[in-house]
Amino acid sequence: MTVLEKAAELGAMIRETEEKKRLDSATAAYEADEDMKAMIEKYNEHAKKARDDLRDGKITDAVYALCQQQLSDMSNIIMQRPAMVEYAAAKHDFDELMQKVYGEITYQITGSRPCSHDCANCGAKCGEK
Repeated sequence: MTVLEKAAELGAMIRETEEKKRLDSATAAYEADEDMKAMIEKYNEHAKKARDDLRDGKITDAVYALCQQQLSDMSNIIMQRPAMVEYAAAKHDFDELMQKVYGEITYQITGSRPCSHDCANCGAKCGEK
């Protein structure tokens, strides 16, 4: 069996994990939430207009700061929607799985486990053989 065949097998196995299935389900719910999509579109339009207006000198830094606060409020509302909460959690769990898979592959190739944190702050000797 070739490396690419093994990669295809691994990909198929990952596709069948609970993390991937949950992400697919959460993505479908996220994409079906028309109100949320409209909110995100409105958020993006407002953010672009604020940046463009600041760049073009149409608003002051103070007005831009107010726009940023309004955008933050809009973002908080979006992030609290059930479809977004579930999507973010499912994506996090799937990304964590993928990091573990990548870490194991790296370990098998190099003999060193990749570190999952900033080693500069912990003093550990992560990644050493």
